[in-house]
Amino acid sequence: MGVFTTVYAMDLISKIEKRFGGWAIPHLTLYLMAIQAIGVVLLLTGYADDRDLVLVGGLVQSGQWTRLLSFMMIPKTLSPIWLFFAFYIFYLIGSSLEREWGVFRFNLYILMGYLFTIAVAFIAPSAIITNYFFLGGVFLAFATLFPNIEFRLFFILPVKVKWLGWLTVGVYLLTLVSADVGSRLCVVAAFANYLLFFGKNFLANVKAGQRRKAYHTERKVVEAQPFHVCAECGASDKSDGSLDFRYCSTCGKCFCEQHIGNHDHSTG
Repeated sequence: MGVFTTVYAMDLISKIEKRFGGWAIPHLTLYLMAIQAIGVVLLLTGYADDRDLVLVGGLVQSGQWTRLLSFMMIPKTLSPIWLFFAFYIFYLIGSSLEREWGVFRFNLYILMGYLFTIAVAFIAPSAIITNYFFLGGVFLAFATLFPNIEFRLFFILPVKVKWLGWLTVGVYLLTLVSADVGSRLCVVAAFANYLLFFGKNFLANVKAGQRRKAYHTERKVVEAQPFHVCAECGASDKSDGSLDFRYCSTCGKCFCEQHIGNHDHSTG
């Protein structure tokens, strides 16, 4: 995290924004929080449990269309204290992305992540799908754009968001090789949405990094080369920094202080 610039040279998204930008919903984060708040009430009052809210493609196909929305209601926790901080952090993340991107692009990021997740449910109709990886993808976007913001783990340990972002990536990669097919597909969906918005920047920064590396390598090679080399004994300003060098006015060659006065013009 943190290697990306904030340049969004995304012609297709720009064209879509010109046409549909007026449809964007301001303060979308608050609506997402409200949906989760409904889920909290349903779960705490016993009107529903997690099995009633999760997204299962096969059940949607059999007529349970409400699952297309209800999986977004699943909160990260039901503990009042941790729920408060979860909502606070999510509001911070969402509002920051909306300010940085603008209302439409933030809306589009949420919409595409949602649609990718829905697609997963129909690719694996028996898989149990939650909003965990989808919302994690929102955090990855935040960690990319605001890498140096600090969160305090357990209210004590300050950690920059970029390291939490890399930790999230690590967890996702581990999920890809060890979890059930539904979770693996959800990770793919989250990464696909992320790359849709950041892939071009990623490639541009990789190329810029390669150019910087090549420049520094070339500069080191140049700096390692001696500037003065005695044509008589081969001593250089790199092999002996205490030597003085002169250039012969007759042959134009460089000689150290020991050979400038007694070198042979007939050699070389």
